[in-house]
Amino acid sequence: MAIVPLAKVTLYGPAAEKEAVLEGLQRLGCLHLVDLHPGAARGPDAARAGQRAREALQYLEDSPVRRREPERPAAVDVEGLVREALEVRDRAHALAEEREQLRARAAELEPWGDFELAGWARDGALRFSFHVVPLYNLALLAAVDAPWRIVGRDHRFAYVVVVAPEPPPGMPGAPVALDPRSLSTVRARLEHVERELEELDYRRIGLTLHASALRAALDAADDRAAREQAARATLERDEVLAVQGWAPRDRVAALRQYATDRRLAITVAEPGLGEAPPTLLANPPALRGGEALVNFYRTPGYHMWDPSKAVFLSFVAFFGMILSDAAYGAVLGLGTLLAWRRLGRAAGGARGLLAALAISSVVYGVLVGSYFGWVPPRGSLLAKAHLLDAEDQGVMMLISIGIGVAHLSAANLTSAWRRRRSLAALAPLGWTVVLLAGFWVGVARAHPGAVRLGLGGVGLGLALVLLFSSEHPVSFAPRALVSRLLEGLKGITEVSKVFGDVLSYLRLFALGLAAIKLAEAFNSLAASSFALRGVGILLGIVVLVAGHAINLAMGILGGVVHGLRLNVIEFFNWSLPVEGEPYRAFTRKAA
Repeated sequence: MAIVPLAKVTLYGPAAEKEAVLEGLQRLGCLHLVDLHPGAARGPDAARAGQRAREALQYLEDSPVRRREPERPAAVDVEGLVREALEVRDRAHALAEEREQLRARAAELEPWGDFELAGWARDGALRFSFHVVPLYNLALLAAVDAPWRIVGRDHRFAYVVVVAPEPPPGMPGAPVALDPRSLSTVRARLEHVERELEELDYRRIGLTLHASALRAALDAADDRAAREQAARATLERDEVLAVQGWAPRDRVAALRQYATDRRLAITVAEPGLGEAPPTLLANPPALRGGEALVNFYRTPGYHMWDPSKAVFLSFVAFFGMILSDAAYGAVLGLGTLLAWRRLGRAAGGARGLLAALAISSVVYGVLVGSYFGWVPPRGSLLAKAHLLDAEDQGVMMLISIGIGVAHLSAANLTSAWRRRRSLAALAPLGWTVVLLAGFWVGVARAHPGAVRLGLGGVGLGLALVLLFSSEHPVSFAPRALVSRLLEGLKGITEVSKVFGDVLSYLRLFALGLAAIKLAEAFNSLAASSFALRGVGILLGIVVLVAGHAINLAMGILGGVVHGLRLNVIEFFNWSLPVEGEPYRAFTRKAA
């Protein structure tokens, strides 16, 4: 099992040494603290402390250009740094919005020329009104009973100025409101704004020199806030302090040594009946991506099982079937290689997961014979590896449903193993029999004898569900038997759920075929463009690159969403009924 066994550790000492005791435990970083004051009012969370400082740090770290930070950051005025960084950010945001508005105003004014209206032209008896008239309506200007002039023209519109007390009737095009400033004034302000934005960029780059100092200050503040939160979780009675938490068994020795060094009393106990310790998962680095996938949706209970390996393998397989193209898998693998070093610094095993997804996509793409939507020519080595026809609806639906049956059967067998010391284990075994027998009926539907055998298996499985869905001990008392049968009937109502869950795996076939067909459609469009020669060749290249980029992005999105869905909804519903609390060590952030 990858769920780390924990022990309940309680330390006792003088209340006067609380701060020092908590600081030492924080340095050890191996204790998930238990709140000994449940329901008491809580103080501010460490995550909310220093929000402005976090915003400032994020702003500096997001800078496209950063100065090289010194190995030993010098002392810095953190409050002043935060204040200046946020001032630069807010001013830059305001100027960026003004720049976009000025660009729009300049584009609106440019067809009319560079002028600034006098007051009488805006508010006098004879006012200037400005109209954008489509070229096909120019003939209507002859009927306008007011002085007008065309001051500009492009391939679609004529820009007409009319002098009248009010816009004259019959004038084509409603009047438009122009910026009262002249075009040259708007351009001058735009140039000033762009210069100021450049200066703010330089200031931001300069401030990145102190990002590490700000980060260190934030970590220290988080550590202080975490100790304050931990202090509220401790118990003090008669000048005696009690600190309790869950620790991995292999760290108990370190805690005993710490208690000896600090002259503290310590007790260590195994989890008792009814207790629900937090869940700490530990998987090999290559499979740690499965752990991240599991925790993304639900943390398994401490007394459950760790589905990380199963989710890793099934998610990788499902992703490859949904992407359904060897070349797309190769592109994903190339991207993983290019980001290999950076991914190695990321938590959660992203590097191993992405590599596995690329390999799975390439392997399945070779099996269905799709390479950017092209099929390898007959007789080639790649054609010999083309073993599956993605367009064979009968075979591909059978494969998808078979995968669903196997996946859900594994979930129920896991549930049965977990309950192996109880007759209630026979209920998930019954569902496993129902799944396998129902699939057998579908496969052998042309053979009446085999169908009868399969239907008998379905009946046997449902009987096990009816008789053993109850968690209560077996009793032959009439009331107990009636209660057991009622619970069994309630369990049998999930037959529609298991049927729907199995059919949900058809998305593997449908999404994979859609990806292949979409790739073929882009290839066909590009081929039609190439036939035009000249500009058609350039257009065909654009269609190929953009089309396959869109298809790859959609395939990755579909592979992640639907691959996760089949695990965290269908699989977890049958194998992981209880959610646990994630293990959070009371540890330091600051170095």
